[in-house]
Amino acid sequence: MYVRFWGTRGSIAAPGSSTAKYGGNTSCVEVRASDGTLIVLDCGTGARDLGLQLLRTAPQPLRIHLFIGHTHWDHIQGFPFFAPAFMAGAEVNIYAPIGFQRGLEDTMSGQMEYAYFPVKLRDLRSRIHFTELEEGFFRVGEVLVETQYLNHTAPTIAYRMSSGDTTVAYVTDHEPFWNPVGRLSAHPGDQRHIAFLRGADLVIHDAQYTADEYRSKIGWGHSTIEYATDVALAAEVGRLALFHHDPIHDDAMMERMERSASARVAGRGGSLEVFAAAEGLELQVKGSGRAATVAELSALRRRPIAGGRVLVVSSNESDVAAIEEALAEDALVPLPVPDISAALTRSSELNPDLAIIDAPQPGGDIAVMVQQLRSVVGRENLPVVLLADGPDTDALHRGESPTDYLAKPFSSPMLRSRVRAWLARTLFPGEAESVGLGEVVVPQAVAESVVETPVGARADAEERYAGMLAALPLFRGLTREQLRTLVQDATEQIYPAGHVSIRQGEPSESLFVMLSGRVRVVEAMPEGQTEMLLGQLGQAEIFGELGILRDSPRSATVIAVERTHCLVLRQSNFLQVLRSSSDLAVELLRVLAERLYDADRRLARFAPDPLTGLLSRRAFHDQYRRLAAGVRRRRSGLLLLALDVFHLKTINDNFGYALGDEVLRTVADALMEATRATDLVARYGGDEFAVLLIEAGSKDIDRVTARVRDKLAELCRERRLPLTVGCSMGVAFSQFPPETADEFLREADRDMQQRRTEEQSPGLAS
Repeated sequence: MYVRFWGTRGSIAAPGSSTAKYGGNTSCVEVRASDGTLIVLDCGTGARDLGLQLLRTAPQPLRIHLFIGHTHWDHIQGFPFFAPAFMAGAEVNIYAPIGFQRGLEDTMSGQMEYAYFPVKLRDLRSRIHFTELEEGFFRVGEVLVETQYLNHTAPTIAYRMSSGDTTVAYVTDHEPFWNPVGRLSAHPGDQRHIAFLRGADLVIHDAQYTADEYRSKIGWGHSTIEYATDVALAAEVGRLALFHHDPIHDDAMMERMERSASARVAGRGGSLEVFAAAEGLELQVKGSGRAATVAELSALRRRPIAGGRVLVVSSNESDVAAIEEALAEDALVPLPVPDISAALTRSSELNPDLAIIDAPQPGGDIAVMVQQLRSVVGRENLPVVLLADGPDTDALHRGESPTDYLAKPFSSPMLRSRVRAWLARTLFPGEAESVGLGEVVVPQAVAESVVETPVGARADAEERYAGMLAALPLFRGLTREQLRTLVQDATEQIYPAGHVSIRQGEPSESLFVMLSGRVRVVEAMPEGQTEMLLGQLGQAEIFGELGILRDSPRSATVIAVERTHCLVLRQSNFLQVLRSSSDLAVELLRVLAERLYDADRRLARFAPDPLTGLLSRRAFHDQYRRLAAGVRRRRSGLLLLALDVFHLKTINDNFGYALGDEVLRTVADALMEATRATDLVARYGGDEFAVLLIEAGSKDIDRVTARVRDKLAELCRERRLPLTVGCSMGVAFSQFPPETADEFLREADRDMQQRRTEEQSPGLAS
């Protein structure tokens, strides 16, 4: 395989005479396989020169596979200047890991909005295809590509490319999972990392820092030269290219780092060739054939984690709030318990998909606790993430050890990345997928098994199906004849975890009766980028009935969370029995009423204020808890603005409630327009409003209050309100806000009373 470095820098480009030898452009590497397949690794500023070179020398029309490790700017900022993307007839296939907040196409187009660049993504003339990846494998041409999550502050994957007997691995950006002094970590994440690199002929590895520099940059998501060298030695790779050079490291510094890495290899008696990657360096990588494949599942199959249940074992309310905030970003369901004893008592009831345990826990050996937890849950592969001050190296070598360790104080982005990686690996362990030898094969999920019945034994099967239904509460009131009608032409199916049983928008043709297992019900949002969790269903429940009753396409998607056994009934048979059985109709009404009640309770918790559209009091308290926890960890500051509308009762009495409502809407609109999208605005009571301003300081108080005052006056004039609208205002600020909103609100109220006393004229006036 041919490899050429076009950009070697990390974080930001650093051109100039001091970086002339190793280069100043950000990440971009060209790889060509023996069959001519062209792969570009990352699209930093180095992609500009690569694109121009391809137009001059490569066969036309161009077909390019662009592999992006993650979408931080230093890995995509060269794309708007990548000339092949502007050429009609060229084909650019872009691959990147599934992100948290935005899809791949949305992220790439975002940096090409007119505010940043004169040409939009949709105006490019090439054919551009976007593919989001999970861990696993896929093929481009004759190249087998394997992916694995890295330890970074955003979803990031490594690429391992094999063609013939040659393997090249590209690993940036990545940080050690644990960094013990003087030895290689036994952390499960570091061991998986070594296994991913094992036997590669060339590894291009993040090596941004020295060990001394790393001490002040833990949690930034990058490796040291020592770590990169040690994992390459442990993985018995052929050559190591130190990569993602720090922008402050000049050529002299890079030469010292290169010598240091080579001396480390020699000191360990290794034969590894190690060098610092330099712009323009070209390599012909010859294979040893020692690298075995490591991935088992397709990387092209999206494995949804929304709705995954995460057990949080901690008595630290601040940490629990921070974890809940991180989990909420991915629509995960937190299940907090105070200690391991409560976790063991309630685990079978809570049925978690992953556990986060704050160490130390009362009761002794963590390995024993993990073993007990997995036993109670009934899942040997239940991932357990331990929040620890130091790794329990003894437990790491025992069969029932935690799956992962995270150092305290933990980084929320790191926690999110690790939780997502483990859920994607373990929620779908048994899915069977086939990947062929074509250019790109997108596998389709199929049922793990369909229990087919010979024609001669059909009557026996239907008798068995009728017995299954008769044991379920919903169908107990049916006669034997009604049960037989219901199961005519029924099928029995077993779905693996991750299988989509019902897809949103499909015609409603079947009713699914769950005999065992668990499914997740999700609805795609209008923008198509996110999914909303509607609920989870388990044994003895049904799904698919709404489409049948409404005679309309499916309104949601249903995904198996675990191996799920279903009896699938025909629509016509179900409707026939439903019309003839009042018992079934009543029981079905009970099922729907219970679901509606649960949905109303969930919605009521966060329902907006019906008059102003702002957050309600309850939602404000819930959101405050999450936001304050994040502010305390970052020490970034939180500003609270509390407002009371003057004389609202008098306005209602003299002018009527219609005008009073308009006054409240005007104050609400003024607050929304005077604050940022990241701020939190709520109607706290009848005439009370509260605003939380994130990462604002005491120096911002006068500016914020003036902006609110001016906006309120402007809206009052525009809406021609026949009276003066005034508000009392109080402000509270804290670098370390309290855990509950009540204390913070009391401080703002005290400030409001003091301002009332000091001011000659009341409040805000139009």
